[in-house]
Amino acid sequence: MTTTDAAPATDLDFVDADGHIVEPPFGLQDYAPAAFRDRIYHLEVDDAGEEWVVHGDQRMAANVFTLCGTGGFTDEERIRSHKGELKFSELQGGCWNVKPRLADMDRDAITQSVLYPTLFLSFQSQHPADLVVAQCQAYNDWLTDHVAESGGRLHGIAVVPQRDPEAAAAEIRRVGSRPEIVGVQVRPNPAVDWKPMNDAAYDPLWRAASEAGLPIGFHPLMSADLPGAVQGLRLANLGTSDIPVQDEADIAVDNIFFTQMIGNPVDMMNTLTFLVAGGVLTRFPDLTVAFLETNGGWIVPWLERLDHHAHIYGWDVPWLKEEPSAIFRRQCYISFDADESTLPFTAASPLVGADRIIWATDYPHPDAKIPGITAELAETISPLSVEDQRLIAGANARTLYGI
Repeated sequence: MTTTDAAPATDLDFVDADGHIVEPPFGLQDYAPAAFRDRIYHLEVDDAGEEWVVHGDQRMAANVFTLCGTGGFTDEERIRSHKGELKFSELQGGCWNVKPRLADMDRDAITQSVLYPTLFLSFQSQHPADLVVAQCQAYNDWLTDHVAESGGRLHGIAVVPQRDPEAAAAEIRRVGSRPEIVGVQVRPNPAVDWKPMNDAAYDPLWRAASEAGLPIGFHPLMSADLPGAVQGLRLANLGTSDIPVQDEADIAVDNIFFTQMIGNPVDMMNTLTFLVAGGVLTRFPDLTVAFLETNGGWIVPWLERLDHHAHIYGWDVPWLKEEPSAIFRRQCYISFDADESTLPFTAASPLVGADRIIWATDYPHPDAKIPGITAELAETISPLSVEDQRLIAGANARTLYGI
C-alpha cells in the first residue's frame, strides 16, 4: 500500500524542482558580446526616476513586470503591482540575489532549488534571431556564475532559442557539461510554424538534450507570443482590462486568469501527448522530461484516456508500440503545487506513482506561499508512506536533475 496512517515524516529533504529567477536589472550586459551589449536586457532609469526595461529595440515601462516578483507580498501589494504602482527596484532581493534567496529557503527548510527563468520564458518572437542567441548565451553565462555563489544549493536551467532547434541544440552543447546547469527550459508550444512537437524539425533539440544528459523542463507561459493555446484560441485580448494588446502575437495579454487557466494546461496536454504517443520519447529513449506549473491532478485521467485511445485507435499511430502511460512512467515527471488535494491519489495510481512526482515553490512569483510552503506540502503528502513522502519531497528532484 502507498498510503498509511503514520504521522508525516519529520526529516524530509525538501528540494524545489521549479523555482525562478527574476532576471537582474543590471549585469547581463557584462556577459554579452560587444556588438549586442546595448541591446541585451537591462534596466534604465530616466531623469524623472521612471524605470524602463530595455531589450533589443523595445523600451517598456518596468513596473508592468513587478508582479512576477511578488511572492510573499500581501494581496494588496500584488494588486498594486498588477496596476503598475510598484517599481521594479522594489522587488524582494531574493529575486536575483543569492543571499536573500538562501535566507528565504532556510525559513522553509528547503535544501536546494532549481531555477527557471521568468521574463526569458518569453522573448523569442520579439527580437531578431542573432539577438535571441546572444541573449540566451549571456543569460546562461550569468546564471552559471550566479548559482555557483550558492555553495551547491541553487542549480540553473538553461534557456535556448527554441524557435530555431538547430541553434537551441548548439547552445545545449555549449553549456551542457557545466555542473551548474542541470536542465533545459522549453515552452510547451509548437514554436516552429505550428508544427506538432513530434515533427522532425524539433529533433536537434531533443537529441542535444539527450546526449548532454540534461532533462527538458516544459514550462508554460500565459502569453500569445508563440503558437499555442493563447494565440490559437484568441485568449490574449478579451477586453477584460485596459492593458493594451497590440496584436495576436504580442507578449502582453489583457488578462491573466483565462490565459493561465486555459492556455497552460492545454499547451501542456498537447505537448505531453505528442511526446509520449507521437514517438518522440520512443526515438529518444534516454531523454527525460518534466511537465511543470500546470498543476498535476489532470495527469491520471489524461494517461488513462491516452491508454484507452491507444487500445482503440492504435492502428492510427504506427510508432506507438507500448501503452503511453508506460512511456510516461519511464521518462517523465509531473510537478504539483504543495496544496493539491489530488497529489496522494496520483502517487497511489499505477499510471503515475510516487516516483514520478515533483513539487515547486514557484518562488518568487505571486502564487508562491513563502513562508509556509514546505509545511503545506508535508501536510498534503502525510497520508503516504514515509518512503513516498521522501521521494516527493526531494529524492525525485535529485534524480531528475542529477543533483
